[in-house]
Amino acid sequence: MATNLTPLAPGTKLATIGTFYPAEVVTSEVGTAPTTKAPMRKTVIRWTESIPAAGVHKGETEVWVQIAGRTPRFVITADN
Repeated sequence: MATNLTPLAPGTKLATIGTFYPAEVVTSEVGTAPTTKAPMRKTVIRWTESIPAAGVHKGETEVWVQIAGRTPRFVITADN
């Protein structure tokens, strides 16, 4: 897995791994994890659909962090 993380562009469409709940990037920045000092990407996502049973509500935001070398929680999607 790549250890070089880059910020994601606002508006980038995402889907959660395993459940494929759709979201989009609000902001994204690269920094250092406070405890491990490993490179990390902090991304604020906004849900684009509601899945009430999963606690996902359209328009709400969440902060997700990816540590370099670890499995991310989402994948970038594309419209075809």
